[in-house]
Amino acid sequence: MIARQLLFLFSALGAINGIFLAVYFFSRRPRCLADCMLGALLLAVGVRTAKSAFLYFNPAIAIEFRQLGLSACLLIGPLTYLYVRAFIAGLAQRPAGQAWRWHLGLSFLLIGIGVAFPYSAYRAVWNQSSHAIHVFWLCYLLATARLLWQSRRAWWNEGQRMATSSVLLLSVFAGSCLMLAAYASTPFTSYIVGALSFTFSLHVAVMVFLLRKEILAPADPQQKYRNSRLTHEDTLAVLAALEQQMSEQKSYLNPNLTLAQLAKRAGCTQAQVSQVLNDKLGKSFTTYVNEYRIAEAKQVLTDEPQWNMDSVAERCGFNSSSTFYSTFKKVAGQTPASFRAQSSQAARAISA
Repeated sequence: MIARQLLFLFSALGAINGIFLAVYFFSRRPRCLADCMLGALLLAVGVRTAKSAFLYFNPAIAIEFRQLGLSACLLIGPLTYLYVRAFIAGLAQRPAGQAWRWHLGLSFLLIGIGVAFPYSAYRAVWNQSSHAIHVFWLCYLLATARLLWQSRRAWWNEGQRMATSSVLLLSVFAGSCLMLAAYASTPFTSYIVGALSFTFSLHVAVMVFLLRKEILAPADPQQKYRNSRLTHEDTLAVLAALEQQMSEQKSYLNPNLTLAQLAKRAGCTQAQVSQVLNDKLGKSFTTYVNEYRIAEAKQVLTDEPQWNMDSVAERCGFNSSSTFYSTFKKVAGQTPASFRAQSSQAARAISA
């Protein structure tokens, strides 16, 4: 009896922590599409895992709850693919685009059809459709595997060491594959295997990633730079390399640009770039990048008066319109709309 209770606690723990991690990734700043997709994936997996755990220990569970778990499976495959796609787009410094709306739209359309034909009234059909749902999931995993193979060169840091973020990327994909295999093989194993597979794969991978980031983060900026003081010539060289990346290569247009990525492209270490930005320019990495983005936004607002604000925000490297509005007002001292109106008035005055 105690062993059964511990098994239930252990399997349910993965679902509960997965949901909490989903909230973390949804609220993480700066917000990016990859984090939102990972948060949604963790939420869908958490719902599916919770359903598996409760159904295993309480077979008389409400039929509607069973339908909720199967519906969540329609989201896990697409969200795995969309997370990997958004992450890779960030590595390649290109906008993730809006194609994710079509993928999720298809999943929600299928879920809506399921609502119109509920499990309670069409139990035999739902039992057969579970195989089709697994095939749907598998198709997205195959598309994800293709993306990962095509971008395999971007997984590595200098010195041919795999980046920590790339380990998370591959772990998420492996976790999704493991879950599908566990649920597809239920007739030969046990239904609870799917819930336990999540606890041992995706949840553990994300937790290790977050804990590793905390360990590597320096608590004291002065301690960070104590043994890495740059000479005046070195500082100027770093500034020139950063200027080349930002002004000529326009690295700031990558909505998922990180300090590590910018440093690698500039041929510097992460500590050197951070030190120069803080000591020489008196700016954080986020402020430094956002100033370039707002300068680009001003140019776009002036040159493209027909563009809406969402298009301007995406064009200039922002993941969301709300972030664009708040950052523009903070940097420029006015809203994008007021800047555009002011620029239009100035242009008319000159032409007159």
